[in-house]
Amino acid sequence: MFSAKLWVLGGMSLSIATAQSLTIVNSDFSAVAVRCGDGWAYQSALGGNCEGSNGLGAQQNFNVEAGIGWTFNPRSEKLPGGDGITAPNTDFEPPPFTGLPFSAAALLQDQSVIFQKIDGFVPGIYKLTFYLGSRYSNSGSCCNGNQTVLATLDGNAIGLWKLVSFTPFTLRTAVFKVATAGSHILAFTGTAPEDNTAFFSGVNIEPVK
Repeated sequence: MFSAKLWVLGGMSLSIATAQSLTIVNSDFSAVAVRCGDGWAYQSALGGNCEGSNGLGAQQNFNVEAGIGWTFNPRSEKLPGGDGITAPNTDFEPPPFTGLPFSAAALLQDQSVIFQKIDGFVPGIYKLTFYLGSRYSNSGSCCNGNQTVLATLDGNAIGLWKLVSFTPFTLRTAVFKVATAGSHILAFTGTAPEDNTAFFSGVNIEPVK
């Protein structure tokens, strides 16, 4: 049995002893409040906003939400594309959440990234699992889900998934090797430019026996 120390934002941490898996802080994103009006709740920590029928609303700064456990790094402070969290059944149109084990999802738009530092690894083989889907397409060429998602551990690729618009949430897996004990950084990066969006949740890592 080893202790998995889970890192969260704001200097807080939580240690959980487990022999089965590395629990990831708020891996389903469900504890994050979605506060924007008119069903919109999206975009990046630095450059994002909440839109509704009255135009721009209050910016949602995801990095100050306790318990997220993920750090959101938008592609640019000056461009609307980025990353954040959205709820089901919103105007941002993620795939349906019905029957899935979460009530909110992280999003990657354009070439943005979210990551989390996870302690407690021991050398061995691990399996990453998570749900991944793409945005519903709007009119014209705008706002689609032709996104490619790259998963990395300490900057080394462990999985790559290419999506097209309307891709429903699907369970994805990747098997990877950890050579050294201690902390490692799990990251998800969007590699497609422009307004291409992927949603994911239910992130889990467990050792392969």
